[in-house]
Amino acid sequence: MAKPSFIATTVANVKNSPREIFNWYIIVCTCLWSFSGVAKGFDEGNIASLVVMKAFKLKFGLASQSDSEYANTKGWIVSIATAGAVFGCIFCIHLTTILGRRLAFQIFTVVYIAGVLGQTFSNGNLSGLYASRFIAGMGIGVTTILPSIYLAEISPSSIRGLVTLQYACCQQLGVVFGFFFNYGITKSFAGSNLQWQLPTVLQVIPAIIWGLGSFLTPESPRFLLNKGRRSEALTTLARLRGMSEDHQYVQDEFNGIETQLSHEADAVAGVSFIDAVKETFGPITNRRRFFLMFFAHLFAQWSGANAITQYSPTIFGYLGIEGQESSFLATGIYAIVKFVSTLVFSVVGIDFIGRRRSLMTGITLQIVTLTYVGAYLGVTNGRSSTSIASDSSAIHASQAAIVAIYLHAVAWSVGWFSIPYLVSSEVFPIRIRSPNVSALMAFHWAFYFGCSRAMPSLLAATDRYGAFAFFASICCISLVYVFFAMPETAGRSLESMDSLFDRPWYTVWKVAYPKPEELLQGHQRDDEDDLEVKPHVSHKN
Repeated sequence: MAKPSFIATTVANVKNSPREIFNWYIIVCTCLWSFSGVAKGFDEGNIASLVVMKAFKLKFGLASQSDSEYANTKGWIVSIATAGAVFGCIFCIHLTTILGRRLAFQIFTVVYIAGVLGQTFSNGNLSGLYASRFIAGMGIGVTTILPSIYLAEISPSSIRGLVTLQYACCQQLGVVFGFFFNYGITKSFAGSNLQWQLPTVLQVIPAIIWGLGSFLTPESPRFLLNKGRRSEALTTLARLRGMSEDHQYVQDEFNGIETQLSHEADAVAGVSFIDAVKETFGPITNRRRFFLMFFAHLFAQWSGANAITQYSPTIFGYLGIEGQESSFLATGIYAIVKFVSTLVFSVVGIDFIGRRRSLMTGITLQIVTLTYVGAYLGVTNGRSSTSIASDSSAIHASQAAIVAIYLHAVAWSVGWFSIPYLVSSEVFPIRIRSPNVSALMAFHWAFYFGCSRAMPSLLAATDRYGAFAFFASICCISLVYVFFAMPETAGRSLESMDSLFDRPWYTVWKVAYPKPEELLQGHQRDDEDDLEVKPHVSHKN
């Protein structure tokens, strides 16, 4: 039995839902919280452009550094924000359970703004730049966790997928902002400090919008109910649904939340951190779940896609695009390709072909594109741009390499961009789901930091082509691993999911796809989990 597509399911659910739930209040709340997704992408696009600007390099004393010294410094400048994100995620997990979603979000928005302003006015002080990027990274880390949790808690079940999708798309929209703002400002202020200061300080504007806008949004009804504020929770839910508190739809949803909270409380009762660790690494079935997702996050980050985004102006320069304006325009187009492919595939693709097939398709395309770019850089290594420009074959090869980079962005959107987060929310039992997903997010940012930090040194040490060969080899290993170990998780029943991890990881491929009866049971699971807030992260990175 084929699972209905995302669009068909959403249309059917919308038709069967009261019209009142599609009101302006829920739309405004969705837009304001989704908009915070631009923070991560904006930083990626902006810093990728800044580190190659002559004015920026002169201001921070990078122009006088040797190639190896510059590569090392550039790696730290770009990656230090991801290190801050690790700590932001850790602090956020604790604060949001005490202060609530909204107040914790507002606090870390201020932290993010402080970090952005610190970068803008660091005045050539490299240590100050490092510190302020670390602080901004703490805020960025929170924007990859809290908004998706909040949106899942306030949205009607019939459009929950679409609501979460808006946040994911805003993450890629931020990359577009980062690159195109730099492109436009470079045309007017090339060579001045405003060339790097203006696009940096512009990051404050979206933060002010979502920060002040959050005061117009309510606290999550689920959090209020969990804190015993039952009357306030019911009032808030009724307002979000555009109905009265005694409306049957509101009462049914409210009772469902209460039932789910009670179920969760029973499931995690008495589970300390040590108990969660023992339960994760004790039973072999849970241990296999953890390592499946650990390697998924490892392969996702070290497949090179985020590093290519962060250093894309430099990489496009290697491929023959000369001049800051031209390289910024090329990277802006690259950002648009990622944004559009993410939007299109998330809506019409991932539920149609499934997690496993989409992941294997994306990895295969990554291997092809990375291999071609690496081969091109290897063949043209040592040749000047003038020499390449005078050779028609080399020019065509260069153009093909640029297309390959764009196709690589599509491959990332199809595969590793979102699959680890989707599968993480589906494979773990509820009793240990939250601590495991939190731990995996810490690993996610640690792997992200490691790859981002290593990228410039890797390019310099391997004559450029070696970095792409390395990423292609990681993708080859990950493709083999995914084929043997990654199951199709969409729509499976709890019993079917458990049976997957009773067998050795290298035999999962034999039962990777669920049988029709398992999918049928899986719809029951979807109904049971509908009100459960699954730990979800930004489609990072």
